[in-house]
Amino acid sequence: MTITIEHQEDVRFTAHAGEHRVTIDLPESHGGGDSGMTPPQLFVSALGACAGVYTADYCDSQGIDYRGMCITLDWEVRDHPRRIGNVYVRIEMPNESLSTAHIEGIRRSVDDCLLHNTLAHRPDFLVEVATAAATLPVRPAQIVGCESGACCRPPQ
Repeated sequence: MTITIEHQEDVRFTAHAGEHRVTIDLPESHGGGDSGMTPPQLFVSALGACAGVYTADYCDSQGIDYRGMCITLDWEVRDHPRRIGNVYVRIEMPNESLSTAHIEGIRRSVDDCLLHNTLAHRPDFLVEVATAAATLPVRPAQIVGCESGACCRPPQ
């Protein structure tokens, strides 16, 4: 599977996956144009969407109506090394009541989602840098800190 990330301008990128496009950017206060989610926001959103898909699959298998489900995610940033720490996932179901068994079934299904398992069993992250003849001088990126953890630049 391949996703291509293309630089647009400043710190704005476009991710391409087949025919789909997603804009990734930083807030203006951090050198971007605020035209898309930051990388950490996109990452946590992907975790939430994965949890939603696995919840929907479980609900389908149990005959539970999940239309209108809402998933809220909060996260903390930790240092040494700088990273996303705890991710808190809240799944609000449209049903007025679910049995304890169904609640546990949803929790187990989310614990088994592809992205959760990827974090639990860390993949190798192999980086290759390729160069081409440059016609313009390369400018170093401005380093800007972010207290909220909403962007991915390290603090100064």
